[in-house]
Amino acid sequence: MLYGRDDTLLWIGQQLSVGRRLLIVHGAELIGKSSLALALCSELPPDASLCVLFACKPYQGCALPEVWNALAAAIGERSGGTPEFLPGDPDEDPSNYLRNLLHGLCAPGETRPILLILDDLHLLWTGQHGQPDEAARTRVLEVLMHLLETVPFLRLLLTMSDVAFERLSHPLLHGAEILHLGPLSNEDAQQLITRPAQSIIRFDPGAVRRVADLASNHPYYLQRFCYALFERCARDGNLNQSDVDVVLEELLRQTDLRFQEIWERADAVERAALVAMSRLKGTHGLTTRQEVVAYLQRFDSEIPAQPIVRALDQLARQGVLVRMGALSYRFAVKLFSYWVERHFVPERVLDGIDWERLETPATVAEAVPEPEDEKSPSAWTFGHWVIAGLGTTALLGLLLWGLIFAGVWQVGLFETPATPTLSPLLVDAISLVPTPTPTSLPPTPTPTSPIIITRTMPSIVFRARSVGGVGDIPNWQIFVMNVDGSGRQRLTFTNNEDITPIWSPDGRWIAYVSKRGENREIMVMSAPNVLGPSGVEASRIAPEQYEARAVNITRHPANDWTIGWSPDSALIAFSSNRGGYWRVFVARADGTATYPITSDGVSRLSPVWSPDYKWMAYSAKRENNWDIYVMPAPGPDGQGARPEQERRLTFAEGNDLSPMYSPDGRRIAFESNRDGNTEIYVMNGNGSNQRNVSNFPGAADHGPVWSPDGRQIMFYSNRTGNWDIFVMSSDGQNVINLTNTPDVDEQEPFWRP
Repeated sequence: MLYGRDDTLLWIGQQLSVGRRLLIVHGAELIGKSSLALALCSELPPDASLCVLFACKPYQGCALPEVWNALAAAIGERSGGTPEFLPGDPDEDPSNYLRNLLHGLCAPGETRPILLILDDLHLLWTGQHGQPDEAARTRVLEVLMHLLETVPFLRLLLTMSDVAFERLSHPLLHGAEILHLGPLSNEDAQQLITRPAQSIIRFDPGAVRRVADLASNHPYYLQRFCYALFERCARDGNLNQSDVDVVLEELLRQTDLRFQEIWERADAVERAALVAMSRLKGTHGLTTRQEVVAYLQRFDSEIPAQPIVRALDQLARQGVLVRMGALSYRFAVKLFSYWVERHFVPERVLDGIDWERLETPATVAEAVPEPEDEKSPSAWTFGHWVIAGLGTTALLGLLLWGLIFAGVWQVGLFETPATPTLSPLLVDAISLVPTPTPTSLPPTPTPTSPIIITRTMPSIVFRARSVGGVGDIPNWQIFVMNVDGSGRQRLTFTNNEDITPIWSPDGRWIAYVSKRGENREIMVMSAPNVLGPSGVEASRIAPEQYEARAVNITRHPANDWTIGWSPDSALIAFSSNRGGYWRVFVARADGTATYPITSDGVSRLSPVWSPDYKWMAYSAKRENNWDIYVMPAPGPDGQGARPEQERRLTFAEGNDLSPMYSPDGRRIAFESNRDGNTEIYVMNGNGSNQRNVSNFPGAADHGPVWSPDGRQIMFYSNRTGNWDIFVMSSDGQNVINLTNTPDVDEQEPFWRP
């Protein structure tokens, strides 16, 4: 019996019942994809007549003719026949042969679908040493596409790894329904632990939660724990915290091939980062880049930051770590951190690493960023610039003539590059008149107009309607656009008022508030396009389908409003007037649970987490106006908030609203009308150094949000007559109107992380 995947099985059944023909389930290794496939065949949806399950793993590295013959045998086994073998010619097209076999599974006049499951499909084009075969991948996908085109009753379900899915690009995938299989929810994890043995063992609730936490709700490691605990506790019938501690020690002493494989695959710097992470652990299991670098520099103060940052990002791309916001990480499986801590000593891991060779001096500073107002000025003098400029001009002249004659010149080829962002996963950054950085050959300083670097991926979500509610868009609706304001795409097509869209930190979801009649509900829908390590994948969902697939996660007659994502994209904080005043709640992003955070009669709005999960900032009305406060934040399980320990950060006359942490957590942007009109302010995380950065008297500037690298702030303003979206440097300089649409109002922008 499969525990904890009831919702997934239900989703697959629903997709098949409405005629979906291609489903793709992807997830990390050992996350339960194969178990799901087995359960699906044993609990076949009622709309399917039979299921053919083909496990691809035994055929990793095999020639494709061998694969086709094995698949034919699996299909023939269901029909009771023995198919003839295909010839061994790799160029032989098996499509017609497999099509005829599939048709043979149906009785004359039979119309019920046949479900063909190909488990771990990516292994058919993956060699024994992990190298992908592009030609084999294309061939496999073309055969499957031909089968879908020629066998109308066929339904395909493909499972594959996250990495393989991120690299996948083929016309077959257009219109596919895609599901990411992740760790279990807290409730499902605890059921997996208790239900199989609930008639034999009495479980201490604290022990159950500790097992789920150590396994990070990963089903494979949950089962490893459960088997060991059952062996230990079945005789006396009780399981408590001490039993968990004993079993943990036993598991750490055992050989874990998966953990060993991860360690052996990591390079020397990645191992150093893992050792540091295992020692630090951090608040709620989160550790920042700065903490990792500082820990390793205890052993050698000359260790550079940039190689460590690159290692952390690479481990996150591999799924060993999970990136939490802009600068924090945690282990994907906490048990692995204990394993690393048990088996490896920092001094030995660091011994022999040539840090000087690994360091990239020109980019080390960006690894652990400081607020802009704390950076030291350039030491280059006017004489340096003149001398370097003359030499550079000569070199560039020679290079330019060579490129012109070679036909390489393209518009924009020699534009000044944007300031690098912190992470290779960050997309669509704006650079406004970049600050020159001294190098060995600095360019001759010349006046340049503002440069906007764009990509095809939507990077800003916002709400818009026709001015005054009269026109083609009478109600507020959700849109996305590129970072320069181009490529506008509408996501909601309703008669509701859809407002306050916020992108999840992992970029996969958009939460927003939908006003239906007089009631506001919080909705979550999938975001357009998915960013993978190799780039951007085109969206496979028609624009009008995003809102249709949105999930209402609150479903309460009270108004739910002002939302903020948790750093791991698992929770959503919001304010609700349940009880007659604005209380803070936290809901799971899938809507399966809601946790009250405040209940003391004080109204609070706009709750947001700090990137390290330690603090929650919000606006509270304790006297006659709204001020910014912070309190210890609820953790990934929705627990641990301490409203009684809140600290007030603003004390000025007027209302201070809409706090937003910078990506590094050091600063908070907010809006305030303390100067008579609403302006954008920035302060340090402890409330010090509050300053007006928008400084535009006579207008109303609202809703500040930080760019992913913390260098810009986006907001909306009526300074041009109607509401437009603007972006400026974090110090208030270089303001640009991104929308500039006199007939359309745009508000509440939010940057894609």
